[in-house]
Amino acid sequence: MGAVVDKSPRSILKSRVLTEDAPTPPAAAESQHDLDGEVEALAQRMVDLINQAGPEARVALRQYAIDLLREGTEVGEAAGAPGTASAARRDGNPLGMGLLLGVFALPMMLLFLPVGLTLLAVSFVLCVWGVVAMVVRR
Repeated sequence: MGAVVDKSPRSILKSRVLTEDAPTPPAAAESQHDLDGEVEALAQRMVDLINQAGPEARVALRQYAIDLLREGTEVGEAAGAPGTASAARRDGNPLGMGLLLGVFALPMMLLFLPVGLTLLAVSFVLCVWGVVAMVVRR
């Protein structure tokens, strides 16, 4: 089983980018090289399978393979996502949105008074809500 080595500039650059992220000891570099080889072999097998499919199925198969790869590699990240989403929601303060809306409302009052006044009123409510939320948290 002799492996075909591609010495084109693109493959050399690609291999350098993939393998030269950080200096590694010789044993770790060898295992990293083995992992790179396995990943490249699997990717080539997927390419061959997708290319064997009909032209109408290729796009769907390509997207399916990408989705499977994403789902399979983001397992650790997905577990922490619900906790971070609730923390981000809890840390949000309507004061910032109220101030931005107020800045936007002032020129709108010159262009179309009813819309500008409505935006200013909503901005005022958001600012009051944000100040009250800050006081209650402390």
